[in-house]
Amino acid sequence: MYSQYPPQPQPYPAPQPEKKPNYWLVGCFGCGGALALVLGIVIIFAVIVNTGGDDEAGGGSGGDSGDSAPEQGEGQGGDTAPADEEPADSGAPVEITAESAEYQTTVLSDGDDYVAVNVTLTNNTGESLDVNPLYFSMEDADGQTVEADLFETTTQDDAFEALDLADGESESGVVLFPGSSEPVSVTHSGVMGEAHTAEVS
Repeated sequence: MYSQYPPQPQPYPAPQPEKKPNYWLVGCFGCGGALALVLGIVIIFAVIVNTGGDDEAGGGSGGDSGDSAPEQGEGQGGDTAPADEEPADSGAPVEITAESAEYQTTVLSDGDDYVAVNVTLTNNTGESLDVNPLYFSMEDADGQTVEADLFETTTQDDAFEALDLADGESESGVVLFPGSSEPVSVTHSGVMGEAHTAEVS
């Protein structure tokens, strides 16, 4: 048997609303986002390059200072004399000593009074030195200066001789001065005006 009522139609599901994409978000990312990404990459690259350049500069400076330090030390070491080095000759250029001696009369003596002084002279000038008994003078106890008598000096057995004294050598001998006063000092005056004095002991 057939039903008296027609079949009821099945209800259709309600249509879902269509989702629209966020075009504004896509647009912003497409413009500003891409620009920010590119800018970030550029900044990172620049930082890496600068860091590498600083490292190379620092390494180069360190190398230069390391190389220059030994050179400077070598220069100073080569120019500086040893601290314990001493001059070859620390004495006076001309050393002279004098002491009273005995006057010996001879057949050639003139009978006058003479003062005898035994003089030792050492040459440290580095060159030859002209010495002569005629270059000696004496100061006596009265303050008078008396020149040596060359002739009377040569009459003595151990007379001071006139010679060209080599460097480092010494000459000793008796020099006679006219008078009878006690000798205080004797002076040897060179031809160039240099004078060397010693007290008589």
